[in-house]
Amino acid sequence: MGRILGNSDVALIFYRMATLSQFLDENPFITRAYQKAARNIESLDVDIKQLSGDGKLEAIPGVGKGIAKKIAEILETGTCKRYEEMKSEIPGDVFGLLDIPGIGPKTVRLVHEQLGITTLDELEKAAIERKLRKLPRMGEKSEEKILLAIRRSKEMDKRTPLGVALPVAEIVMKYLKRCPYASNVTATGSLRRHRETVGDIDFIATSDADHSEAVIEAFGSMPGVTEVIGSGATKASVIFNNIQIDLRIVDRHSFGSLLQHFTGSKEHNIRLREIAIRKGLKLSEYGITDQETGMLTPCGEEEEVYQRLGLPFIVPELREDRGEIEAAIAGTLPDLVTGNDIRGDLHVHSIWSDGANSIPELAEAAIGRGYEYLCISDHSRSRGIAGGLSEERLIRQINEIDAFNDASESSSGFRVLAGSEVDIRADGTLDYPDHVLEMLDIVIAAVHSGFSQDRRTMTSRIVRAIEDGHVDIFAHPTGRLLGERVGYEIDIDRAIEVAAETETALEINAFPSRLDLSDINARKAKEAGVMLAIGTDAHSIDHLGYMEFGVHVARRAWLEPGDVVNAMGTKELLRRIG
Repeated sequence: MGRILGNSDVALIFYRMATLSQFLDENPFITRAYQKAARNIESLDVDIKQLSGDGKLEAIPGVGKGIAKKIAEILETGTCKRYEEMKSEIPGDVFGLLDIPGIGPKTVRLVHEQLGITTLDELEKAAIERKLRKLPRMGEKSEEKILLAIRRSKEMDKRTPLGVALPVAEIVMKYLKRCPYASNVTATGSLRRHRETVGDIDFIATSDADHSEAVIEAFGSMPGVTEVIGSGATKASVIFNNIQIDLRIVDRHSFGSLLQHFTGSKEHNIRLREIAIRKGLKLSEYGITDQETGMLTPCGEEEEVYQRLGLPFIVPELREDRGEIEAAIAGTLPDLVTGNDIRGDLHVHSIWSDGANSIPELAEAAIGRGYEYLCISDHSRSRGIAGGLSEERLIRQINEIDAFNDASESSSGFRVLAGSEVDIRADGTLDYPDHVLEMLDIVIAAVHSGFSQDRRTMTSRIVRAIEDGHVDIFAHPTGRLLGERVGYEIDIDRAIEVAAETETALEINAFPSRLDLSDINARKAKEAGVMLAIGTDAHSIDHLGYMEFGVHVARRAWLEPGDVVNAMGTKELLRRIG
């Protein structure tokens, strides 16, 4: 669910239409008309909704009948037919490139037509590999400007990391659930799909008509609300903890329709609408309309929406138009991994390095979560700042783990695994000698330094480590920190290829600021036959709960239990990595 539309929202759509017009090489007059309308709407000192209601849209300079009609349509539906038509004329991923400041639509068109580039990562790769300078009207300086624009864009991403947004959403949800007139309080949008970052946080709830305003009033007066952006009888928007949060109230009979619509993604919903049209139906947030009779049937449950369209239910994490519709039609949707499938955590730090808890404390917490095993993977000796273990200390830790297992394994069946998060040195060698690595149950290799190495050097460094016969898991493979660091230069496709050849698992690091591998790269790994290991990178008992984040990344990557190393039991796990 988007926020309540204001002048800037309408102007933004016209700015984007102007950009799309340039990309599509339309008459420059059309482009300038969209630009002029956008500028004048943005500078209005009155609410455009008021002008629309008074029938005075054409009083805005640069707004004729055609533009006025589009404005009215945007205010009513959040978009307009021509805008959607323009977007449909270009590949979906290319549309994202058009929003990057410093990269004009003509450049995007050129690289798409000449090099087939459709994504930001592909454009960045081409610039790094010096392919852009060879194109018509391009050169070395243009290539450098594009690369700088890409990196600035990544650094300036205004979306909120999931790990920040989710706790905020939980606070709001608990508050709303205490309101006696609110039922079915549910987060929607990218948060419900568990994207790694979210824009606004969206909620829907049900209430009867007599009490919906009471729910809205409670929402706007929550402790922590610093601004009420807009408020009506059934919807409101507020700023809470510096994040915009929207609430929409609906009758319970339409709850499923609204939930499906506002969960998105937009691309997924477009595909569903296309299916509905072929069946003589019209799909909207209010329900499903028979186009012949005009009869609207609301859906009280979300599953009804898919059922009416002849599809099996598609879980929120898959709703990104990445093949889920085709899989649903073919009956081949994956049986996604769940938290109940996870048998243990393979990346945990203790007080031996930079963790907050002892091995027995961590083991007790893991047993409480129903785990069969827990891998203690403290830092290796080069990570002095993180209390990295010398060879002697690591051997003492292994002895402590053996003693713990001897005392407890026979009674509980639980086992602590001896591991280490071993630094990959600048030349690709590992931080411990072979005879020490051979003492460990699990060796997790990771890059923690030398991030400035160029793409070729970093990739060669990582490939050498993965090819080392002792490495079982390559941790947080891109080194990114969401909202803080874009990560080091790496040819992730090459790393995946070598991991497949060596049967090395790649990690989905579940720490909320990492979520590394991403869902897209984790799916690439799955398709290449690479196993994934979900580890929390926990530094305290509380962090063990981060497994939830990793599982959702895995689900977005279409992973099934058989794709995940730590969905195996202890014996099977050790047999695979032994």
